Amino acid sequence: MRALCLLSLMLVVFASCTHKRHHARPHRQPQCDIDLDSIVRRGTLRVVTDYNSINYFVYKGVPVGYQYEMLTEYCRSLGVRLDLSVSNDNDLNEERLLRGDIDLIATSLCRDSTNTNVVFTEPYGQSRQVLVQRSDIALDSVVRTEADLNGKTICVLAHSFYEDFLLDLSSEHDDSIDVEAIADYDVEQLIQLVAENEIDYAVSLENIALVNNWFYPNLNIDFALSDVFELSWAVRPNAPRLINDINAWMQKFKRTSKMKVMYKKYNVDHRELAGGRIGVGADTYRGDFAEIIRRECDGTPFDWLLVSSVICQESRFNPDARSWAGAVGLMQLMPETARRFGVDDLRSPEQNIRAGIKFLCWIDKRFQKYVPSAQERLKFVLASYNVGIGHVMDAIRLAEKFKKNPEVWDENVSLFLLNKSNPAYYTDEVVKHGYCRGSETYLYVRNVMTRYRNYRAANIK
Repeated sequence: MRALCLLSLMLVVFASCTHKRHHARPHRQPQCDIDLDSIVRRGTLRVVTDYNSINYFVYKGVPVGYQYEMLTEYCRSLGVRLDLSVSNDNDLNEERLLRGDIDLIATSLCRDSTNTNVVFTEPYGQSRQVLVQRSDIALDSVVRTEADLNGKTICVLAHSFYEDFLLDLSSEHDDSIDVEAIADYDVEQLIQLVAENEIDYAVSLENIALVNNWFYPNLNIDFALSDVFELSWAVRPNAPRLINDINAWMQKFKRTSKMKVMYKKYNVDHRELAGGRIGVGADTYRGDFAEIIRRECDGTPFDWLLVSSVICQESRFNPDARSWAGAVGLMQLMPETARRFGVDDLRSPEQNIRAGIKFLCWIDKRFQKYVPSAQERLKFVLASYNVGIGHVMDAIRLAEKFKKNPEVWDENVSLFLLNKSNPAYYTDEVVKHGYCRGSETYLYVRNVMTRYRNYRAANIK
């Protein structure tokens, strides 16, 4: 995993609520006149959000996320299509909004009374800023109070409200806090750098930190840097009809059970994604479905023990398993995938396994011209089963561009999939499918393959 940090370093939402800005934001006027009626005539709502494990990402080839689902619901109410772009740069997002390139910023913004350039909508949730540090850090380095921040170097995203907040906090402490603003990263990358001992401190919204703490249990996120604040979207000041429509819709939508389910889905249930902790030994094998797996693998490129390892990774051999995102059954098929491969009952072990293997075969055929070696191609197929073909193809294109071997997984294509959470890579011109949390897929492939080898070594029949 250190390869992610090293390669990233070679290349080289958000809070501010009741405090006064240390650096005042310059006032800027809108450069366009676009309101709700123009958007409806156009037929699209142009929105910028940020890639992370809560707001917007791709899971098993399907776009998902808290912001993504809310925005989809709002666009459905308007009868328009969602046109989504991605950026973690607050200043750039505001410029694009005022210029008329986008209609709405949906990046976990906090209401900021000093920012007169935008109008903040009815809030959709709450959070606070927390300090991210390692739980095993030296006792004299643990931050428990604001006074402990003195003399510490804290990394934050450049051009973000994290940076504004920390600069203000440092000024209140006679500039005794060293605020290191890092460009071309996102908050989850900074959290990972803390977990991997590359940096000591970072700042995150608490909901994002909680999800990432599940992936990195060596983190301590107990110290809150701010009080609880409300999260909102932002609109141009000269779009009153759009503002009023969003506010009316949001007030109504917040009272629905759908909103409560969405919150739980991405802020609580999502933590189960840390599937890398499933054991990889031969003792994880269960023979309940061996006959079905053997029969369905017959005549395919896939060893039945490999499929057994996939099933263990996906569902722990539980035919009633259902993921936070709606994937169902032994092979955790998304409903869209299940329909494509003729599944009537997702919880039927036979139908689920058959469709899952058909899906693996479908992926395998699409990689044959890119990865001639069947043995090597297997890792590409597993990665695509987990995260979608598009992200793996992006990693292949990045490997080609940066002179790595696009036909080899380990230390080549896998390296670039790992880095697809880095804006320096997922915004590259050869990338077509944006951000993904490549570390999860990297671990997925490694664990499935290790368990498969252990199954074979145990001579399971």
